[in-house]
Amino acid sequence: MSLTELKAGSLMLPAQELNRIAVRFADTIKFPTVSAQGDFSLAPFHEMRFFFTETWREVFSSLCMELHGGASILLRWDGTEPSLKPFMLTAHQDVVPPGDADKWSHDPFGGEISENRIWGRGTIDYKCGCAGMLEACSILLRSGFKPRRTVFLAFGHDEEVGGQAGAGAISESLKSRGIFCSSVLDEGGYIYALSNTGDEAVVAIAEKGYASIRLVAEAVQGHSSVPSDRTAIGALSRCIVALEQVVFPSGNIPVEILGSSQLETTLAPTVVSGGCKENVLPGRAWAIVNTRPAPGSSVSEVFNLVKTTAELFGITVELIDNGSLSEPSVISSTETRDFSMIKASVMNSVKAGTRFSCGVFPAATDSRRYSLVAENAYRFLPVHLGLSGIGALHSVDESISVDDYLCCVKFYGEYISRASEADCFAPGKM
Repeated sequence: MSLTELKAGSLMLPAQELNRIAVRFADTIKFPTVSAQGDFSLAPFHEMRFFFTETWREVFSSLCMELHGGASILLRWDGTEPSLKPFMLTAHQDVVPPGDADKWSHDPFGGEISENRIWGRGTIDYKCGCAGMLEACSILLRSGFKPRRTVFLAFGHDEEVGGQAGAGAISESLKSRGIFCSSVLDEGGYIYALSNTGDEAVVAIAEKGYASIRLVAEAVQGHSSVPSDRTAIGALSRCIVALEQVVFPSGNIPVEILGSSQLETTLAPTVVSGGCKENVLPGRAWAIVNTRPAPGSSVSEVFNLVKTTAELFGITVELIDNGSLSEPSVISSTETRDFSMIKASVMNSVKAGTRFSCGVFPAATDSRRYSLVAENAYRFLPVHLGLSGIGALHSVDESISVDDYLCCVKFYGEYISRASEADCFAPGKM
């Protein structure tokens, strides 16, 4: 869709302002907000937050800001009717490392605009959410809009490594104050290009879980010229092959997502290690398999299936308990007012002829942390992923079209203005 003007509430923006909107977003890419397991530098996050406050001054002077976990931002836009249950939108500031920068056609932290695209790490995953929400709120504030329901904007800083310090801290803080939201809107649904039916906007109403399992094979260390009947690497390899053939049971699939792709539980080997010298039989070899349990399954169900298979080959297993470990989400309701507002906002933002459907996001998002304080979790941003699909998120040459980013701003503005007017029950414990 080629946007020549952007609507948010009743405000119409000229093309010149749309160019400035794109540049403001591109400038956020210049901050290398890379997260990592363990300690990582928060300096780029603080620098970007200062940029946020200077760039979207209307937002930060009108909304109440809190800092959680060192660098995660929580903004509260107070509604005119505080008895109504609030709702939340969330995005994350952190990005994965760019990898080999020489393989990029544009500087991964350059924030370049070229060929009607904005290039760099985080353009899709997920600074388009942070900047898009701030831009939408700024437009709404300048138009004089006042929400009836309180709106929360939450920008975590460690989603790529589990979200415990950011989204986890925000959720715990809200819970301790007795604040519960009707829903949270996060990343995880996109616009997919389907060859037979054209574009399809898929709102994810559930997401898979996350777990990694270590496999360890023990054998007799010795000289490679006289291998025994069982070698550590051989046993481990046979076990991995067997695990790749396991068919995981599927749970009860609700009709809303029955025809969706990626509904099954997956398991894949991701790390393998064994041996120290080419002529030495190692006494130990190990591997990590990563699984994404589908809704209706569980981490324990997958772990027990892996353990049962591994025992056939004399392999021991261990569940890796880290910040990313999580169960599959519950399936959120499609009968809520918030969901209706999301659907209306999607269809009013994307190009005509785009189909709408519900699905399951195969990866994990911060919404798993916010489920502590939100009745339902929905996942969508109006970005075309292209032929790479979800692989575009962490890829070399990650980029977003200028039109898609403007569509994000429009979508967030549409949703905030619509959902903040919806009647909801007063806050209460869930």
